[in-house]
Amino acid sequence: MTDKVIKTVEKHGMISRGDKIGVGVSGGADSVSLLHILVKNKEALRIESITAVHVNHLIRGEEAKRDMLFTERICEKLGVDFKSVEVDVPKEAQKTGESTETCARRLRYEAFESFGFDKFATAHNLNDRMETFFFNLSRGSSLQGLLSIPYVRGIYIRPLLDVTREEIEEYLRKNGLTYVTDSTNGCDDYTRNKIRHSVIPQMFELNPSFPKAFLKCESSLEEENEYIKKAAEKLLNDCRNGEKYYTEKLKNAHKALRLRAVSIILKEQGVKNISREQIELVNHIILCGGKADVSGNTAVSERGTLYFGENEKIFDFSETVNIFTDTVKCPCGNFKIIKFAKKDLQNINKQTFNNLIDCDKIIGRLKIRSRISGDGIRLNNRKITKTLKCLYNEKKIPVSERGKIAILADDDGLVWLEGFGVSERCAVNSETKTAITFERMGDNIC
Repeated sequence: MTDKVIKTVEKHGMISRGDKIGVGVSGGADSVSLLHILVKNKEALRIESITAVHVNHLIRGEEAKRDMLFTERICEKLGVDFKSVEVDVPKEAQKTGESTETCARRLRYEAFESFGFDKFATAHNLNDRMETFFFNLSRGSSLQGLLSIPYVRGIYIRPLLDVTREEIEEYLRKNGLTYVTDSTNGCDDYTRNKIRHSVIPQMFELNPSFPKAFLKCESSLEEENEYIKKAAEKLLNDCRNGEKYYTEKLKNAHKALRLRAVSIILKEQGVKNISREQIELVNHIILCGGKADVSGNTAVSERGTLYFGENEKIFDFSETVNIFTDTVKCPCGNFKIIKFAKKDLQNINKQTFNNLIDCDKIIGRLKIRSRISGDGIRLNNRKITKTLKCLYNEKKIPVSERGKIAILADDDGLVWLEGFGVSERCAVNSETKTAITFERMGDNIC
C-alpha cells in the first residue's frame, strides 16, 4: 500500500519539496493510515512538516470527545503537531438551511484552510470515489461530476485515492495501528451510507474486480474530460473580447463543447454551485438572444455578443423640476440646482461648461426621471446620437449602478445625463442669458 500511495503522490505532483502539510485526522481507519504513511515517508516525500487537524462537529457528544482524545494520543506517539477545532454544525445548519452533511463539510474545510498550510491531505480513498460517483450519478451529474473526487484541488491532496478500504484495513493490521469508528457510519440515515452499505456491495457481486473496472472507467472519463476542457478553453479564447464573448463561434460549436464553455464562463463570473439549468439558460440566450438571471448576475446576449453584469436596480419615477428652487429630491438621489447668469459664463471650467443647460432652450416641462428603454442623447460637441446603454457600456458603468444615474428630459427629449453632460440641443452659447447645472448632494455615481 505504501508504494501505491507514493506512486499516486508522485504521479499527480501532490507534494513539492519543503511543503508544510496539514492532515485531516478524524481518528478513523482512513485518516490514521494516511497520517502514519506520511509520517513514515516524510523524508522520501520531501515534506518539511506535518500537522494533524481534528475537527469536532459537535454532533455526537461524548463520542466526538473520545475521538478527539484518541487522535491527540496517536499524534503524541508519532511525534506530530496536533490541532483541534470545534464547529457547531447543528446550530449552523439550522441557521442556513443546509443539510447536516453539507454544512459539516463546509465548516470542516473552512477550518482546514484557516491554518495556512501549503498543502492539506484528506483521507479519501477509492471506496469514497466509488460512493461519490454513484451519489453524483443519482443526482444527474455531468461528465465532470462523474469524475467524483479529484486527486488535487487547490491546496487539497488525496494520496489514498487509488487505495481500497480493504487495503487500508490490512495496512493498519500489519502496522499494529488502532482506530475509532464513527457510530453514524453504521446507519443508513445518510445518502452516502445507503450507497456504501447497499449499492457498492451489489457492484462487487456483479464483478468481484469492480475497483479495477471502476478505475479503468474513471481513467477513460478523465481523458475525455480533459480533451473537452481544453477544446472549450480554446473556443473561449477564440471568442473572448475583453470581458465579453462573441457568440457566433459559440453557436457553431458542438453543443457539448458550448455547454462546457458556458460552464467555464459562469465560473469566471463567480457563480457558485453551477447547475445544469443555469448552463442551459445561458446556452439558450447565446442561440436566441435575450437576457437571463444567473445567481444575481444578468447574462445578456445581443448583437453577436454575450456579457454579464449585476442586475440593474431600477428606479421607476418621473418628477417635474422647478428650476427656480435650490434642490430637487428623487429616488435616485438629491441634487443641488446651481444657477449662472450671463456674466458667470466667462470664467468656468470645462467640466462645468459641459454640464450647463441653457434655460431658454428647455421645451415644455423639465423632468428628472428614470431611464426608458431606447433612451438616447446627442451630447454637446458629439457627432451622433447614442443610446444610454451604449454610453454606459463605453464608460464601463456596472449594470447595478445604471438605474441610479440622473436623467433630465423635457417635452422634446433628453436634456442632460449625469456624468456625461448636456445635450447639444440645450447647450449654452454666446447668446445664453441664464443657465443651470445639477450637482449631486453626496457621492457621485460616475
